[in-house]
Amino acid sequence: MKSKKHTGRIIGIITVTLLAVLAVIMVIYRKAVYMTFKNLTVAKLKLDESVDDWDGGEMLLNVPYAEDSESQYLDLYIPAGVENPDLYVIVHGGGFIAGDSRTRQAQLMYRYFRDHGYACASINYRLAQEEPFPGALEDVKAAVRFLRSHAGEYGYNADHISIFGESAGGYLATMAALTNDDEYMSVEYIGQKEDEEKGEAASAEVSVLVDYYGVAEMQPLNSKSPDWKELGVPPLIFNIANSWMSKDALGGFSDCNSYWMRRELSDMSEEELSAASAAQYVDENLSRTEGPAVLIIHGDCDITVPILQSERLYERAKNAAGEEKVEFWVIPDRGHATDMLYEDSLLERVKGFIEEH
Repeated sequence: MKSKKHTGRIIGIITVTLLAVLAVIMVIYRKAVYMTFKNLTVAKLKLDESVDDWDGGEMLLNVPYAEDSESQYLDLYIPAGVENPDLYVIVHGGGFIAGDSRTRQAQLMYRYFRDHGYACASINYRLAQEEPFPGALEDVKAAVRFLRSHAGEYGYNADHISIFGESAGGYLATMAALTNDDEYMSVEYIGQKEDEEKGEAASAEVSVLVDYYGVAEMQPLNSKSPDWKELGVPPLIFNIANSWMSKDALGGFSDCNSYWMRRELSDMSEEELSAASAAQYVDENLSRTEGPAVLIIHGDCDITVPILQSERLYERAKNAAGEEKVEFWVIPDRGHATDMLYEDSLLERVKGFIEEH
């Protein structure tokens, strides 16, 4: 009898101790706990996963824009009943190692805009497994140039092109929008030779950039980023939230950015990291009269890409181009790539920003 009482007392002490430790952890990391709770309880939008059912216009899937790889294709949606619609280019995310032109977030974006009178092109590009930096960026720029060159053939307005990217796609869209036509242009788009013979090589210039929780800086995208310490997110929380980025998926590198670079970022110099980050091109190519209008959107419960990256990019872009041209929307209680960043009420505001610029 005594033994049972003794065992029960020990179990009770252990239970109380564990609860006390848990309570302390929740107090110390209360912000991270709140962010995790919001990520776990977020609602999902209804999405028919079939991409072949749209009857609102012409749908052209797997259109090649370059000839270096089978990965270099795009999906094009042209709404019926709209004369010469503006073009919206969609760049999917996935940490440079996953995703394609029909990922959930890409679909949520282009489905709204194609149903609201925009021609939409969702780009596929070479992932890190196939081609290291700057392959995917050069693909995106080649796709934009292809789309501009073939506007007359497909029937949309190439004088006003907007580009959207989310997560790693946000980085690619931002870099494509902010770099000049003599940078990252080694991928030849289909029809480029003919255009050059006529002296009409297409530009990758865009009018509007929409950056959703994008990677703005080439820093390690792992639990060791100093941004997570500032945000109160411990390594355990980050690693659980990003378990899809396993060592095998990363080709043995410590994070997806390093895999894409084929070098550990910790081994790269500040100059090298700066050259691969969007901030440098903000300073070089964005002003009140030059470069695209910029809209940055980030959820304040993101546990994959630190919101501080978007904050720094915004401050830099605002200083370069002014508040009339650059906006930053922090969306409360929203995590990384959550469906609720694509609900109609928010996309209506995005559409309004595009139409204003």
